[in-house]
Amino acid sequence: MTGGPDGDVAGNEIKILIREYGEKCKIVGVADHSGCAEDPDGLDHSELLRLVHNNLCIAHFDSSKLSGEGVVHQADNDAGIKARNNMHNRLEADAFVPAGGRPNTIDIHNYQHFLKPDGTPSSPLIVEGANLFVTAEARQKLYEEAGVVIVKDSSANKGGVITSSYEIIAAMLLSEDEFYDNKEAIVQEVLDKLRSLAHMEAELLFREKDNYQESLPQVSQIISNSINAATDALTQALDTVTADEKEKLLPLFRDHLPQTLANLSFDRHAERVPEQYIKNAIASCLASKMVYKEGTKFIDSHPKEKLA
Repeated sequence: MTGGPDGDVAGNEIKILIREYGEKCKIVGVADHSGCAEDPDGLDHSELLRLVHNNLCIAHFDSSKLSGEGVVHQADNDAGIKARNNMHNRLEADAFVPAGGRPNTIDIHNYQHFLKPDGTPSSPLIVEGANLFVTAEARQKLYEEAGVVIVKDSSANKGGVITSSYEIIAAMLLSEDEFYDNKEAIVQEVLDKLRSLAHMEAELLFREKDNYQESLPQVSQIISNSINAATDALTQALDTVTADEKEKLLPLFRDHLPQTLANLSFDRHAERVPEQYIKNAIASCLASKMVYKEGTKFIDSHPKEKLA
């Protein structure tokens, strides 16, 4: 994994993996700006969580918690920087999760470094928690030459974008006191929505892969394009509806909100939420539901002017 325990994506990924899988999960390497910690027996979970909870980078990993083959490389010397920079290529694992790091780290000029001398990948699965860590050309080459399964950033980290949208609408509808008084319930409801959406995204991704016989990144882009096309068509159509028709569509916006947030504040939406925001939310929700239920070819089979 790239991205440190003090990072939003990597830190939460560490917490989720340990919470959901416990000792079944071995995190064999973590790299960030400060260096990297590696252990083929798996980095100590309690020590990783200590770093996460104290907002500390990986260089603070206690080396006494390593097995005999473990090591912590500090990025304050050339050898440490080199070890950090190529950790994702060297370490063998079931999955590699780029959850931070420089864009285009794996590109068309160096993707071969991710392959072992026999041509097999150091990790057969890449799940892109960070945007743009692997270029499109490198993704395709890794798939074609080594069969690497890559869950593209636009599918893998979509939950972060959705969460940001809920943060915005909560700020519009609730006072600070109201939010903190109900934070636990709202956060749980957002997590439930994210799990449901992630499940639908994954099901569609692998179903469409069978339909198209393409790499997952290509299918992920097809899904994104279909949702965007449906959203655009619905947004344009909503510009033409009457005020009474818009009123009838408001339950879709309410259903989009976490239940506690809706119960507390939906009656304030008219004076606090811009009409365009509501329209965009309705269009986006409907578009996603259409694509997840019917598939991308259903969207492609309809002329844009008739899609809504």
